[in-house]
Amino acid sequence: MSRITEHYQRARKSLAGGVSASTRVNRALGHPMYFSRAAGCQVWDFDGRDYYDLCCSHGATLLGHGDERITRAVHEAIAAGAACSYENETHAELAELLCDSIPAFERVRFTGSGTEATMHTIRLARAFTGRTKLLKIEGHFHGYHDQVMFAIGSPPSPLTAESAPGTWPASSGMPAELVEQLVVVPFNRTDLLAEALAKYGDELAAVICEPVFYNAGCILPSREFIRVMREETRRRGVLLIFDEVQSAFRMGPGGAQAHLGITPDLCTVGKAVGGTYPLSVFGGRADIMARLQPEGDCQHSGTYNGHPVVVAAALAALKAYLEPGFYEHVFAIADRLYTGINDVFDRYELPGRAIGLGARFGIYFGIDDQPQDFRDTLQHSRTLMLQFIRAAIEHGVYLHDYGGGACHHGFCAAMTTADVDQTLDRLAAAVQSMQPTGQRTLAAH
Repeated sequence: MSRITEHYQRARKSLAGGVSASTRVNRALGHPMYFSRAAGCQVWDFDGRDYYDLCCSHGATLLGHGDERITRAVHEAIAAGAACSYENETHAELAELLCDSIPAFERVRFTGSGTEATMHTIRLARAFTGRTKLLKIEGHFHGYHDQVMFAIGSPPSPLTAESAPGTWPASSGMPAELVEQLVVVPFNRTDLLAEALAKYGDELAAVICEPVFYNAGCILPSREFIRVMREETRRRGVLLIFDEVQSAFRMGPGGAQAHLGITPDLCTVGKAVGGTYPLSVFGGRADIMARLQPEGDCQHSGTYNGHPVVVAAALAALKAYLEPGFYEHVFAIADRLYTGINDVFDRYELPGRAIGLGARFGIYFGIDDQPQDFRDTLQHSRTLMLQFIRAAIEHGVYLHDYGGGACHHGFCAAMTTADVDQTLDRLAAAVQSMQPTGQRTLAAH
């Protein structure tokens, strides 16, 4: 028995399910992974094996594990006493940098998780508009509060192009009545989006979406879809919320909204913003944000909001993202890695395709065309995906499976071209191991 499985058995006696978060169980393995050390773009498990990390803390680690700039900032904040629940000068400094970087941000607030950020943003949109309904996109993920945990994950029955938009709950314990406050539209269906906005526009407080659909791998909005979304929400007095918890800083300091050239009314950022520390941010137009107490009547507070250690880490991270050449390096690594993965698939005739933008990507198996929406991703081969992830881990590349459809993966900026080449060699060995014994030597040539 390895130390990993041994520790999992121990953890299950005190932690519910043996984990601190449900999705930490890697479904390709049947248990969570336990890492004792991390540095740069690599992690080491309890048995001393090293892995190139293509999970990167589910997107939170963009600079790399143990980045010296983050570590130094954190140590300085701790040495200063890390006084919690008070304001200090780093709060305003980080807020100013965020407002200078993210187009939508005129004012911001700090919170903990991405779940909190979307929850507060939706409440604020309802307070500002006086309306209650929310339009969300089928399959888009916005955290774990009840209002948004519909139409995500595996549907209870197959979805086809002709199926009505789904509103299935992603968990037990959710009041069915919450569905009455939701309008769901498939991604990139401009006709259905326009129809829903025309029908429910007077009742909608907001439209919320992932501007780049990373939680199903990596799917971009069509130019028409995102244009109509922006124009029609503005025309009807519906607030547009971009959930950039996953997409912020992946392809540039301005996030997906700068990349797409569309500025929402409100947006959330998370994961990479904290430099691996637990920070999320929501913000937007100054007149909307003025509805928050103490200026307005909409509540947002919390003891650990803007913890000084976390804010110090985030400030160091943002400064690093703004350094000259940072994104040129990210895109160079992305091109080498994604092209290399696809070359491996082609060489061994494995029907997979890596599709990414910046530092985050998806891998789809058994889909001929590039997916355009959540329903397309449900057609990919989960069996092949699990086999691939399991083989990759066995050969020293860590990928995570979340238990649903297509998964998102990523790399960190600490990865070098030499690291990419080593990763690709390991992935080639992994894919070769998936082949029947008699075909391995032939496929390698």
